[in-house]
Amino acid sequence: MRRTDKIIYTDVVTGGDNWLYFVKKGTSLLKKNRGNRRKYAMIHLRMHKYRSFCTCFGVQEGEELLEKFYYALKKKLNHKEAMAYHENAEFGLLLYYTDKEQLAVRIDELRETLNGVLPGMKMYFCFGVCQVEPGQKDVEQLYNNSLIACEIMGEDTESKIAFFDEEMNKQKLWERKVEDEMDRALANKEFKVYLQPKISAVEERLAGAEALVRWIHPTDGFIPPNKFIPIFENNGFILKLDDYMIEEVARQQAQWITEGRRIVPISVNVSRAHFTREDLAEHICSIVDKYKVPHNVIELELTESAFFDDKEVLLSTVKKLRDYGFPVSMDDFGAGYSSLNSLKELQIDVLKIDADFFRGENVEERGMLIVSEVIDLAKKLNMKIVAEGIESREQVDFLIEQECDLIQGYFFAKPMPIPEFIEKYHK
Repeated sequence: MRRTDKIIYTDVVTGGDNWLYFVKKGTSLLKKNRGNRRKYAMIHLRMHKYRSFCTCFGVQEGEELLEKFYYALKKKLNHKEAMAYHENAEFGLLLYYTDKEQLAVRIDELRETLNGVLPGMKMYFCFGVCQVEPGQKDVEQLYNNSLIACEIMGEDTESKIAFFDEEMNKQKLWERKVEDEMDRALANKEFKVYLQPKISAVEERLAGAEALVRWIHPTDGFIPPNKFIPIFENNGFILKLDDYMIEEVARQQAQWITEGRRIVPISVNVSRAHFTREDLAEHICSIVDKYKVPHNVIELELTESAFFDDKEVLLSTVKKLRDYGFPVSMDDFGAGYSSLNSLKELQIDVLKIDADFFRGENVEERGMLIVSEVIDLAKKLNMKIVAEGIESREQVDFLIEQECDLIQGYFFAKPMPIPEFIEKYHK
């Protein structure tokens, strides 16, 4: 029986206790903790960029590193605690503690222990922590909670500790709901195009609009973009939504042309992920040309973050789009760190000044000085300027004085459904 237990409960990677044993021992420890004499915490420990390590030094070296991690951690635990290797470069630990501050200190000590395994090589870890509440005995669920804390924190170059709370669980449930319903929502046209007018600074009349997506859910009602766009960007669904928005705008422009209404350019956001596609220009043409709409009435917006991906593909795509007659604009100019460098290489038609320049402290002095210089620079590069996020008459007057081309913001109008846009501007 001892030999059988050894086989059943030994991990093949580290040679120590495996996950099956961890669940068994963890459950036993929590059940025996009558009256909650000890406070327990479940820890999800993950090494960042383990695959990169294996690429550099080999898979065998990677597995040997995990074995060293296991035994280094094991020495820091006592018989009333448990740990095991889970998968990839992840470990589960069930530790007891006195208070949250002491637990954080202990986790920092464990991180230092792991960094001491390979002296001279800096490694990064994240720790997701789920504090065990009285009566909780489901080890797998507790570990899943600690994993959620780590996932929501995200991966970066710094070691971090994240404590699980119910809001994190609600966030994960919401993400699951969105992913379950997104294809149905697209098929049922629950994603609606809202238009925010762009007003000519000189004439103060409609000169353009930006298409913004809103989700009108059949039971949940209006869902704001910040509740679903980040999820779509992470799971790739944003590509389908981009195509949908371009097609809806093309369809609407075609309808207005047929009805003899006055047409102004409508800008559509194209996500960063789309600009890695080498045939993007041809792909967009195929969508728009179904409706026989002039290309110059559909403006394509990109953010300067797209510049950090495949730069050559981006530059080639922007050139092709402009050759096909689509105006190209850069959204949120000034929100990143390489704006001037991207302007040097990207040939674009419209520059949108980020709304943050018009908010916060020192707006009147430093912010307006920068805006003035940006407008002057754009004019010299033969670009139109759009100022977004404008909320006051004083800001409008300043922009008129600086010869800004278009103004977008709540001072003139919020984003609105197409029927309201028609009522207000297409009478």
